[in-house]
Amino acid sequence: MAIGFTWWSASGGPGKTTNAMQTAAAIGRDGYNVLAVDLDPQRGALTHYCGYGELTYDDEDTGYIVEPNIMDVLFDNIGLDEIIVETEHFDLVPGHEDMGNFESAVADSPRMAADQFFVVRDAIEELSNGYDVVIVDTQATHTKLVDNALVAAQNIMVPIELTPKGKASQKELEDTLAAIEKGFRGMNVDVTICGTVPCRVGNAKIFEEYREQMESEGIPISPFSIPEHSLLRYTWDKRMDLFSFIESDETRELRSYEEHVPLAYKVIGRWMVGEYSYEEAIDRWDDVKDMKMGDATPEKLLEGADPTTEVDA
Repeated sequence: MAIGFTWWSASGGPGKTTNAMQTAAAIGRDGYNVLAVDLDPQRGALTHYCGYGELTYDDEDTGYIVEPNIMDVLFDNIGLDEIIVETEHFDLVPGHEDMGNFESAVADSPRMAADQFFVVRDAIEELSNGYDVVIVDTQATHTKLVDNALVAAQNIMVPIELTPKGKASQKELEDTLAAIEKGFRGMNVDVTICGTVPCRVGNAKIFEEYREQMESEGIPISPFSIPEHSLLRYTWDKRMDLFSFIESDETRELRSYEEHVPLAYKVIGRWMVGEYSYEEAIDRWDDVKDMKMGDATPEKLLEGADPTTEVDA
């Protein structure tokens, strides 16, 4: 059975989709079979990031209709394997704008009471034995589709901005999980926050201040942050995961920019799947955070190899 994760924050903009993309790639590069599921009905989400934006909407003007799409999987007995596309490091279940009708589709379906929150979980479980890790990306607005994503994955990774708004969204998430725990007691649903990762951080001092404050409040927070970097914006422009981006002949000249970012995602990915404990993640990050990558891969640096060793891209 695959282990599942949902990247979710109740506020928009902290990097849910970016983190879903990069951790899926980071974990996939370690040899795991990874399935990424796009549950965001908005255009410009994970499917677009992966380079398959044309699969996220129907264009009636041109007659281009995406059939089947994820809503057919969830409500019309279409197998999830019929819509999966392969990317370099993981498989992708494309999203579609029809997911904006998810709540009305549930209301029109035979699913009643608690069963309406297991729509996504049931679809994923049919394929989960073929994957080691499932990573779900969903919209920020709290809807029944988001509840389905949380119940399906059960392990929540939270990208958070180190601002009062970010802390407020963290509190909203905790309240949501408390409600889920109360509503699904005795139904084999245990949704927990596995980790909180500060994102878009531009000031190290502010990071340390917030980290100390959040740790004192019992909030599980990563010992490292994902800064606001042009490197990640470039990956969006190129529709590539970070690791493919730094190894591509077309973009390799940008590799010297913020080399510690792919290292951070490698450490986060290994922390997620349990290869590193929290303490080990801190230690490995301290070992590599200031290294120059040169021609080495992030994996080579984490394995303790000479960072000047040449490897094939």
